[in-house]
Amino acid sequence: MKVKAMIKQNNVLREQMTPFNRSYYEDMLLALRASKVDPVRTEELLLEAAALLLEGQGKGKNAKQIFGEHPEDYFKEITGSASIPKVRSKLNHYLMISCAALTGLFSVYAIAGLLLLWSTGEAGLFGRISIFTILVVGAGAIVLMEMIMRWMSSLSEDDAPKPKAFDIKALGIYVGIAILVVFLGVFLDNLFPVISISPWVSLVLAVAGGLGLKVVFFRS
Repeated sequence: MKVKAMIKQNNVLREQMTPFNRSYYEDMLLALRASKVDPVRTEELLLEAAALLLEGQGKGKNAKQIFGEHPEDYFKEITGSASIPKVRSKLNHYLMISCAALTGLFSVYAIAGLLLLWSTGEAGLFGRISIFTILVVGAGAIVLMEMIMRWMSSLSEDDAPKPKAFDIKALGIYVGIAILVVFLGVFLDNLFPVISISPWVSLVLAVAGGLGLKVVFFRS
C-alpha cells in the first residue's frame, strides 16, 4: 500500500475513535512522523496502532490503558530506537500552529485586499500590515491552542461529560497572557513598523504557507 493510501486509511480509522483516544493517538502520530523512521514504516506502524486502539476501544479500554501513559514510548519499544524526540515533536507542533495561523492571516489580507482593489482601486487597510500584528498572530495561535488543549485534557478519560480536576493555575496563566497581548496591542502597535504589502504579495505568502504546511508538516 502506498504512503498516501495509508495516510487516507489512517484518517478513516481516526474518525472511529473517541475524542480522548483520538487526541492521544494524534500525539503518537506527531511523535512518530517527526522521527527518523522511514515514512513507509511510519505509516505501517500508525495503522497497526490504530487497529489495536480500535480493538481495545471496542472492549471499553482507553488509549492510556492500551499503550501506556506517554504516547511516544510505545513506538520506542517497537522500533528499538530512541529516535522519537519529544522536544522536537513539540517544537514542530508549535511551528505548524504558527505557520497555519500566518497562512490564514495572509489569506484574509489577500482576499479582502483584492476585493477592495477590484471595487475601489485601493487595498485600503489590507494594503499594509504591522510587524506587531504578525508577531501576535503567530504567537497568539500557540497560546490559543494550548488553552484549548488544557480544556480538552480536563475531560475525564472515559469521555464522560463530567470534568475532573485540572491545573486551573496553568490555564489562568495562558488566559492572562492572551489578555495581556490584546491590551499591549493597543499601545505597542504604533511602536512597531508598518509595512506596505500588496494583496498579490499576500496571496503569494498565503500559497507559500499552504504549500509549506503540506510539504513540511503533512508530508506523505
